[in-house]
Amino acid sequence: MRRPNKKRRAATMAILILFIMAAVLTASVMVVFKADTIEITGNEICDEEEIRDVYTKGPLGDNTLVIMFKDKLGAFGAVPFIRDSDITVVNRNTVSIQVYEKALIACFYYMGQYIYFDKDGMILETTTKERDNIPRIEGISFTGFALNEIISVEEEGQIQKILDLSELINHYSMDVDKVVFSNKSEVTLYCDKIKVFLGNKELYDQQIASVSDVVKKSLKKGLSGNIDIRNYQSGDKIILKGSQ
Repeated sequence: MRRPNKKRRAATMAILILFIMAAVLTASVMVVFKADTIEITGNEICDEEEIRDVYTKGPLGDNTLVIMFKDKLGAFGAVPFIRDSDITVVNRNTVSIQVYEKALIACFYYMGQYIYFDKDGMILETTTKERDNIPRIEGISFTGFALNEIISVEEEGQIQKILDLSELINHYSMDVDKVVFSNKSEVTLYCDKIKVFLGNKELYDQQIASVSDVVKKSLKKGLSGNIDIRNYQSGDKIILKGSQ
């Protein structure tokens, strides 16, 4: 009758030993592979601490092995302000994270703040600082906006026009200070001392493609004036009027 007790005690002891070994192993991994240094590079918009929190949250989130496995498994998921990232385990206590931020393509000004958004209309930054080479949108009634959320506007369909136009300006590297919508939804670009009248259209691809080089060359020469391409047809000559 005593043998079963001995077997149970042996089994209990074996489980206890395994538990202690697992605890020691876990503790060793926690201590030995603790990510004391997490180097963040490539960020201009996002705060380092904000990025660090994203990649180290959760159980053992500050462990180099856990960070490495999460990266391999794609467990970090989509990060609102990050397009992509490269994670490198430099050594057992150091991780290097190279981030590739989503590009800011335009902004609008509201109550002392510049509200910057990406090509999808997601707001990535609100700040009192006006950034260079990012056009400001005027003449549009924005009805809702919050960080890391899509902006909404009063008039249906207008948001897509804003995004398409902003993406074209970015694609052709035009130096546009602001994009102004009139009450008839006609668009005017302000490029330093040059105004470009685009009119009200569904698409501006042809117009922007044709006028971008003219504006660049004119600005280099210090010229000023107006370019009216509201009725532009493919092959029309682009004329800067009132240049000095």
